[in-house]
Amino acid sequence: MKSDKRNQQQPPRLQVALDFESLDEALELAKEVASFVDILEVGTPLIKSEGVRAIQALKKEFPAKLICADLKTADAGYLEVRMAAQAKADIVTVLADAYDVTIEETLHAAHDFQVEVMADLIVSRSPAKRLEELINLNYKGTKLHYALVHSGLDRQASRQGPLSELESVFGIANHPNLAVAGGIQIPDIPSIIKYPLSIIIVGGAITRAKNPSMVAENFQREIFIYADIEKSKNV
Repeated sequence: MKSDKRNQQQPPRLQVALDFESLDEALELAKEVASFVDILEVGTPLIKSEGVRAIQALKKEFPAKLICADLKTADAGYLEVRMAAQAKADIVTVLADAYDVTIEETLHAAHDFQVEVMADLIVSRSPAKRLEELINLNYKGTKLHYALVHSGLDRQASRQGPLSELESVFGIANHPNLAVAGGIQIPDIPSIIKYPLSIIIVGGAITRAKNPSMVAENFQREIFIYADIEKSKNV
């Protein structure tokens, strides 16, 4: 597996996916878990329901947290990333299977507005092949900051998770920082942490829990524990 320099120094960051329809619900949940997560994700349903004001509201309420706008951009790459950046997003997602020119336009906007772009492999039939095709896309040296190995909600229902795709993606030379998402539960952390990930994204396991703050804290603790174990193996 290719090693990620960032992950040799610190554990993966924990991102919570706020896939709500209501901004009020998202803000309420975010208040409960903000102490235990690094990144607050404005989920695609929330953006579709509330618009970019949801990005603005979360950044205003939690200025010290990174905000990921999960646009899953498929077209109008420059425009959508610009909109998210101006709403104070730090990371914006684009579909990895979008046209190359669309991804290049998201990188153009990332360069202009100082945000990061995450390519979401959620609908890719061959994630590793597609990621290999994306590695060298750039705008004035700005390349993809992250690639996300992602099993979506509907695919999770058929018990297809993202772990089966991680190995092939990690085998690609010079890949971007990597993130993983898709029905992740606390017992999955030991298996996931074996890969040098930059971000672990958790949705329903936290947001639908009876005690979201306790579950988020447990995720944070498990990530640190197993990251330390993996780090000790490489010393």
